[in-house]
Amino acid sequence: MTDYTNMNRINVSNNVDGRRSLFVDVSFSDGTLKACLVGPRIGEREATVVANALNAQIKQYDNKVTSLVLDFSAVQFISSLGLGMCIDVRNTAEQCNAKTVIVGLTNHLKELFEMMRLDRLFKIESVKPNLGTAA
Repeated sequence: MTDYTNMNRINVSNNVDGRRSLFVDVSFSDGTLKACLVGPRIGEREATVVANALNAQIKQYDNKVTSLVLDFSAVQFISSLGLGMCIDVRNTAEQCNAKTVIVGLTNHLKELFEMMRLDRLFKIESVKPNLGTAA
């Protein structure tokens, strides 16, 4: 993946809601980096932007990140590149000793993750964990 670039020209330092890209809303609180993927699909373009944004955030917080939560509540479709993006950000999080959890998968997407055996790499939860308010 290429390095993160601010594709939508948002001034990151003045951005109150934490959104850093067109396809993912990122927040950090109490060691948890939560990424809400903006759907309805994660294809080639979206996967690249999301991976770049999340990898940059994980590296920015470094060892302060204890868990990465990927929220798929708004996603109906994910391409093979989107699945690769999940693995890419998981590997980056693992370098910081952070665990990755996936929440909000539709039944269809959950079956896809299981068929591809990605449920062995990720903890998949059917309901969103209570993560408190975002910083």
